[in-house]
Amino acid sequence: MSPEAVVASVFGKNLAVITDATSPETLAEWDSLGHVTLVIELESIYGVSFSAEETMALTSVKAIKDALRSQGVTW
Repeated sequence: MSPEAVVASVFGKNLAVITDATSPETLAEWDSLGHVTLVIELESIYGVSFSAEETMALTSVKAIKDALRSQGVTW
């Protein structure tokens, strides 16, 4: 599952509207609770763990992809 698909699933959006630029600024549903839900889902799906600092840096789909790649994850 792609990071875009995870974001679309968590926030109930069509995959077609999710891009690297998707962020809390562009997606109203991506609030603080949504962010926590998204991080938990990412950790579960990809078998990774994010530090508090990394979690706070996951501010866009591009940032999520970069963080996953840094942990050796491919999709």
